[in-house]
Amino acid sequence: MKISVLGNPDLKEDNAGIKLIPSLKKKYPGAEIKIEDPSGGLEPPNQSGSGQAAEDWLIVDACEGIDKVTEFEDLDKFESLRRVSVHDYEVITELKLLKKLGKINKLKIIAAPIPKSVRRK
Repeated sequence: MKISVLGNPDLKEDNAGIKLIPSLKKKYPGAEIKIEDPSGGLEPPNQSGSGQAAEDWLIVDACEGIDKVTEFEDLDKFESLRRVSVHDYEVITELKLLKKLGKINKLKIIAAPIPKSVRRK
């Protein structure tokens, strides 16, 4: 399993997902956990060079509009919950494109709430 953790460890408004890494290591022992910068493009896990779409990918990021850690398995939930959006960089848009291109079949997103003290107003 590949776990892509997005965010900037130096910014309080963007490091909520990174703070989950210790619990992710316990929950998913043996998983490949990487802090990634999505602005360069997200790379789905390689399915052993088979060319098949990714099935076992977990993405973790800070998210506005939620008050507790929330898991999503359906990218369309972000459309229907308009108050929930990934800040600054639209990771969801890129994930939907990757799905449409057949690069991913199934993934899970863990959204970590941005602390109230640093949320945008």
